[in-house]
Amino acid sequence: MIRRAVLRHERLTRVLKRVRRTGRAAARRVTWTLIGARGRYPAMFVTGGSRRPIGAVWPDPPQIEQPFSAAVAPEPARRPASYDLALFEQLNAEYADHPVQPTAPKYDQESITARSRWRISSIHDQIDLGGKTVLEVGCGAGYEEWYLARHLGCDAWGIDITPRRAWDSLRGERVHLVEGDIAVPGTLPANTFERVISFTVFEHITRPLDAIAELERVMQPGGLAWIRANLYRGPTSSHRTRDVYFPFPHLLFADDVIDEAMRRAGRPAGGSAWVNRLTWEQYEAAFLGAGFAIRALTFTLYPLDEAFYDRFEDILGRYPKQDLERGFFQVVLEKSKRRSTSRR
Repeated sequence: MIRRAVLRHERLTRVLKRVRRTGRAAARRVTWTLIGARGRYPAMFVTGGSRRPIGAVWPDPPQIEQPFSAAVAPEPARRPASYDLALFEQLNAEYADHPVQPTAPKYDQESITARSRWRISSIHDQIDLGGKTVLEVGCGAGYEEWYLARHLGCDAWGIDITPRRAWDSLRGERVHLVEGDIAVPGTLPANTFERVISFTVFEHITRPLDAIAELERVMQPGGLAWIRANLYRGPTSSHRTRDVYFPFPHLLFADDVIDEAMRRAGRPAGGSAWVNRLTWEQYEAAFLGAGFAIRALTFTLYPLDEAFYDRFEDILGRYPKQDLERGFFQVVLEKSKRRSTSRR
């Protein structure tokens, strides 16, 4: 009798365990369906205890004519008649004596080389470039690589989708200038670079998420990347600050309006520069998702012109004010010392 009781107890225990496991699995399946694999919060909240039953007959509400209509007619939105050429030229005249970016970079050789020396010095103070294998993403003319090799003893690499006239003169045993797209897998060797630098180039990469993944692949474990990039919602992201003095022309005006305004003013034709539309938060998620740790982060901020914002709130109000003030981010990333990508 005792033996039969023990066996019955063991069978009951096994049945209860199966029921609990089945219930937990069902709950996991429901949660997956409702919030997905990456959900951070419960799919639903149910209070404990007994609940008052709902009656079968629902009461009828009072009859109201056009119940969804606004009780008070809303005020018409404040907006200009049209974001057209006349408004563009009016704003450019208004801001001519206080442009959003008072000085634009120059591209003569003296200015380029001076800027290259300043860039290398400032980054070297932060992440030590001396004697390292260094890659620049978007190397332009290639002067940074030449200085890195000649002045800091680096094995210097640069990659750019557009070869430049200066490359043949600057190339050397320790200066490698590569025509290619960092977003294309296998363009550069894996686990190679101890340092990566990039100056206001990532915003122009058409597949930035692929580029970030490839950046992680080509860096050595423990390597550091220093990246500065323009953010699309910032006031200068049009890249037309030599010719357009007011903020946010790329958010307010179509490219054909900007193009016609530049033509009429005798300036270089074209609309805003092509810039990908990632926010910092999307960059951050991509960096962390690729396996990087963020070691330092700063923003170049432009205080928001509140009068300008109020004037064009119908467009600018679609964006968080924080994003409108962020012109650039500057970040230092570290690849995990434990991550090593097989060479391809």
